[in-house]
Amino acid sequence: MTVRRTDNGIASAPPQAQRVPADQLLPDLALYERLIGEGVADAHARGTSVDHVTARRLAIWLAARPQEPSFAQGLTRFINTGIIQRDLMTRLRVHARSCGYADQPEAARLMQYCTARGTDLGPVAHNFGAACHQMDRADLMLADLRNQRLNGQASPDHGDPLITVLARHDPDSQITTLILDSVTADVAIYAIAAHAQEREAHLRQAQASGQNLPEGSYGRTNRDLIADRDTRIAARLRAVQHE
Repeated sequence: MTVRRTDNGIASAPPQAQRVPADQLLPDLALYERLIGEGVADAHARGTSVDHVTARRLAIWLAARPQEPSFAQGLTRFINTGIIQRDLMTRLRVHARSCGYADQPEAARLMQYCTARGTDLGPVAHNFGAACHQMDRADLMLADLRNQRLNGQASPDHGDPLITVLARHDPDSQITTLILDSVTADVAIYAIAAHAQEREAHLRQAQASGQNLPEGSYGRTNRDLIADRDTRIAARLRAVQHE
């Protein structure tokens, strides 16, 4: 489940990252520009380079405009896998320093991100492009809901707070994206944390009970399996809570 992006919230993965179909690159550059602006503002606030998702959006912005073939190929490869090729770094460096280049600010931002990656220029994550695409769709859906509220198209009834709960499952990437309003999200996270605590308490109980049983016995093995299952479930719940 994807809740929200983080600076390095996507773990490293093997080179065979899934390619994102070209038709999944959303064409509305005005909305992409807005999302990029939000990502840049977040980076400014943290005093760091932009995160993986914003960097990919910058690459999509650049790839949607006329570019040299080799530069466009490098951008496309990064969009799908997160791989930063040497030629891509070279072209970004040239464009970032050129006042005459129309997209100089975007190139400079992406270059800062690439520099911050240091020597880690390989794939960012398995299915990097597909995962980021889900985040794009979620953020664009949320932006659309905000616009509806501003335009008076979606207002609370009888003074009750507006509840926003949307979910989208992608069968290809097996990613489920949730969009919640802040109050509902707080309630959901509280429930997740409470369930994690319950699982952790149950696994401690199973471990303590199993210690008094003979090694290799059915009862000991059964409690070990219960503790192992609850450990995995609690770890996933805590990961969602922390994100």
